[in-house]
Amino acid sequence: MRAGLIVAFWAVAAILIVSLVVLPISLQAHLVAGLTVVACMIIIKFFRAQGIWRLIALALGTAIVLRYVFWRTTSTIPPITEVANFIPGFLLYVAEMYSVMMLFLSLFVVSNPMRSRKAPQIDPQNLPTVDVFVPSYNEGADLLATTLAAAKAMTYPEDKLTVWLLDDGGTDEKCSSPNVITAQQARERRAELQALCASLDVRYLTRARNLHAKAGNLNNGLAHSTSDLEAVMDPS
Repeated sequence: MRAGLIVAFWAVAAILIVSLVVLPISLQAHLVAGLTVVACMIIIKFFRAQGIWRLIALALGTAIVLRYVFWRTTSTIPPITEVANFIPGFLLYVAEMYSVMMLFLSLFVVSNPMRSRKAPQIDPQNLPTVDVFVPSYNEGADLLATTLAAAKAMTYPEDKLTVWLLDDGGTDEKCSSPNVITAQQARERRAELQALCASLDVRYLTRARNLHAKAGNLNNGLAHSTSDLEAVMDPS
């Protein structure tokens, strides 16, 4: 019974809003109505109203958008006979309507948000082991040192945390490149990053070939992982 009343209420409200939206009114009346609706929304927001009041605020905002769509559709599109004006004007209209559609989709998400939930407590004596992957291709040693140090500094038992540098810039393929300069740079990079990982107590891993870009690099890391969980931290 209650659910039926709620559906009936919103159906009547929707019909009323659509009826008001399509009313032919002057620009001044349109401005006054818009400001009134915005003021009502601000008042509802100011009192942090929830439940039905939140839905009313969203409905008022939707009414403003629908009024704009009605005005935009009926009063602003150039005549089709004026091709030079109609084509760019219609393309802009289509882009705006796409944005409106995306707005309405987002309303379904924000209309009834889920309450925040606390994460369940985990037994500190039975924590999962974690591998943190830092994939890299051409980042410098200074940047990687910062990222690796940050990964090592995460609040987690050291015996259950392993940080890996996945180096795709020093692969066997690049180190043996027919281009002498490329091969030399790759070998120097590999040696530098191996020394960096040793100083930070981080595992260095590369692979034979640069296949499938970053996804292949991560898959290679997963193939060497034995931990319960894996995390990825991009160099930054």
